[in-house]
Amino acid sequence: MQNNDLSRLERKLLLIGILLFVCAWYVGEQQYRKGVTPDALLGIGSILALASVQWLITHRVLLVFRDRYPHYSKTLPRILFSLLVSGTLGMITGTLISGISKLIVTGAAFTFEPFSLYFSSSFFFSALIIGAHEVLYNFYELRRLDQEREALKKAHLQSQFDSLKTQVNPHFLFNSINTVLSLIHTAPAKAETFLIELSSVYRYLLQTSENELATLQQELQFTQSYFHLLKMRFGEAIRLDVTINPEWMNYLLPSLTLQLLLENAVKHNIVSLSRPLTISLQTQQDPAGDRVFLRVQNNLQRKPLAVASSRMGLTNILAKFRLLNQNEVIITDQDGHFTVILPLLKSKPYERPDH
Repeated sequence: MQNNDLSRLERKLLLIGILLFVCAWYVGEQQYRKGVTPDALLGIGSILALASVQWLITHRVLLVFRDRYPHYSKTLPRILFSLLVSGTLGMITGTLISGISKLIVTGAAFTFEPFSLYFSSSFFFSALIIGAHEVLYNFYELRRLDQEREALKKAHLQSQFDSLKTQVNPHFLFNSINTVLSLIHTAPAKAETFLIELSSVYRYLLQTSENELATLQQELQFTQSYFHLLKMRFGEAIRLDVTINPEWMNYLLPSLTLQLLLENAVKHNIVSLSRPLTISLQTQQDPAGDRVFLRVQNNLQRKPLAVASSRMGLTNILAKFRLLNQNEVIITDQDGHFTVILPLLKSKPYERPDH
């Protein structure tokens, strides 16, 4: 919606800007004192064509560098590169339009002599165009960021509520208590270990009420504690393979993402000694080398009776990544495996990259 509003305003700016530029040139040259002469008409026609073409070129160049440097922290390089490219193209365009116009109207031979004459006017006009568009763009960009911050706050509040519900989930508590009770008399050391891991799980759940994002290292530590509880329940019927590059441990992802994925895997698949459930966590880098992803995968062995599912876990994960402007979450269900690929964030959203 905001992009459409911005595009409409920029189109209006194009028409108004060209008219103002032509009027300013006309008054500045005082063509009205000379009367309606061929030279005056030629000048007005040439400058109208030049203004239109250069505005379109400058706007197109600005869009290219806007895609390359979209963040407001990259405003300076976006403006400088746009000015350099559009100013140079404006000089070339001005020379061509001027030469062709004179050739058509007066029959004068085409030359590149006016090229240097368009230097100041071309760069000055490009600067005005870029400045006008940047004011509009940054206004809408800052407003968009404010709206996303607000949406993220709302999602965080919902996440806190969901986290509290998870903490008092009767089914989770029931299974945990039963596991402890079964171990107290037969294996008291294991019961103690189980309670320690259970305490770690609850401690992390409480911490998520303060932070919507966690480092990969924090999520993995929590996952180990959570998986230990699952291991106590299912024994060798469940396995966890972790292959993580240490240099990406400080990358970020929404809190409790891995817990939701592990919970889904156990909920919807058979977990038995004859058919063990294997869950793997693996980091990977895209071919360009500028993005890092976490692959979470488990073998598919669906329960005979389908478990009722609202898909709230996956929906919650997708919503959190979308609010972080990360739409590259990939979910596949094929070749006997259920796979979720999550983008990892290099820094917190709305922070400057160098912070």
